[in-house]
Amino acid sequence: MHDILSQEEIDLLIKAASTPDSDEEEPLLEEESDPLYDFSKPDKFSKEHLRALQRIHEHFSRTYAGLMSAKLGNRVELRVHSIEQLSFGDFVRSLPNPSVFSVLQVQPLEGYAIVQLTPDVAFLLHDRLCGGDGVPLERTRGLTEIETAVVKKQVISVFSSLLSDAWQEIGALKFELDYMESNPQFLQVASDQDVVALITLSFKLNDLEDMISICLPHRTLEPIIKDLTQIRMFESLKQPDPAQIELLKQKVRSAIIPVEVELGQTHVSVQDLLDLAEGDVIPLDRKKNQTLDVKVGSLTKFKGTPGKLGSNLGVVITSVCEPEGGVLDE
Repeated sequence: MHDILSQEEIDLLIKAASTPDSDEEEPLLEEESDPLYDFSKPDKFSKEHLRALQRIHEHFSRTYAGLMSAKLGNRVELRVHSIEQLSFGDFVRSLPNPSVFSVLQVQPLEGYAIVQLTPDVAFLLHDRLCGGDGVPLERTRGLTEIETAVVKKQVISVFSSLLSDAWQEIGALKFELDYMESNPQFLQVASDQDVVALITLSFKLNDLEDMISICLPHRTLEPIIKDLTQIRMFESLKQPDPAQIELLKQKVRSAIIPVEVELGQTHVSVQDLLDLAEGDVIPLDRKKNQTLDVKVGSLTKFKGTPGKLGSNLGVVITSVCEPEGGVLDE
């Protein structure tokens, strides 16, 4: 009868079998708590890749903003706002319609990049390039064929050229415009599941603040993705070649710049201007014993006195002007 268990012993065995041992089960619970790989959001760009992309496009933004500021005669601000990776389908679905899309070939790679401008940014740049005041549109619309041609020639061509320069430390890449589009649904450069790096740039001109997007598919950058690291980029920063420095100096010295001597200023009516004849005298606001302004471009850089060298008129530089408008005597 000793082999027969009592009801109390049976209950204890059932309870022990149904209660897992804490020492043996804890590792399983820890393994089950590990995050699973999310196939809906594949992660193909590492953090190091994204930092490298940020560095490249920060350099590009500074260069492009400086050049366009001089081109437009207005201060243009362009900064990297964010860099993220997402699927190409999510990128297309987030875009407004209409937009101004520039599909760029990335030579010698077999792939494309996309630059997206909002119509407001594109129209504002077009307006300033054509001599306008740079006032944004009251109602958003697509660009006309003439406006598109101006943006293509004066904005996108500069954009792609400077983008190529910014990527030179990674490889000899050349971004060239393939075609322009206004409807995001017609962008067929990648499949919906392809991973892309989306670089968003904050753009500011006058009172307009907006965003410019650069889409770089992973499939396009895959042949050079191993080079897209901070270590490789810093290794590429070599000492400048003395021959290249000398060549640059020669080009700067041989550059042609306009130099003008301003004899003075005056105001005349249109009728007096039309009545001018040979031998007439126009009085200026400067006396003959005063120094003249010698201008380089639109800036007054020197002061001088008029004179003659043989049969030619000339000017003798007497002082150098400070940038604030003062004068340094020689």
